[in-house]
Amino acid sequence: MIRTLFALTLISLASTACSETTKVEDDLAGAQTNAENPTGRAERPKTNPAERLVRIGLGGSRFDACQGVGRIQGLQGRELDVRIAPFDAAQKKDSIKQGQQVWICSRSHDQQWHGIVYDDGVTEAVDGDAANTADRGPGECGVSAPVRSKRDYDGPCKSGWVESNFVKLVAG
Repeated sequence: MIRTLFALTLISLASTACSETTKVEDDLAGAQTNAENPTGRAERPKTNPAERLVRIGLGGSRFDACQGVGRIQGLQGRELDVRIAPFDAAQKKDSIKQGQQVWICSRSHDQQWHGIVYDDGVTEAVDGDAANTADRGPGECGVSAPVRSKRDYDGPCKSGWVESNFVKLVAG
């Protein structure tokens, strides 16, 4: 008797689980609209394997993604190198000028490097011509509001690592 009840229970569970079916063709119909990208997933940008990406959201989900704002100072007429990782031998990625405002998002373990996000005021237009973005506000880099969890910065602005002794904390 117990075996019969057990067998009937298994059969009813199996039939319930299989009662609603979805054809694979139905799921793929919408994905096949773009032949070059049938899954619809965005490809991750290719980065240098030596690059250490700037992390945002280190303060938690109640705080801004980048908790500090700084200004570049003490350059004495030269530009500050933005590097791909927090050490002197790291490859130069870009350079920024005296007075540039940056968002301080992370720090190296020895506190000698800041992981920054910054807007250089120029963005690529659709036709390839550079367009001035002076009207872009401080929140446009996506780091002046909370994020759900810690993650690598992948927003519209530039990011990298600079020596902390050239960054004066303005807010945060």
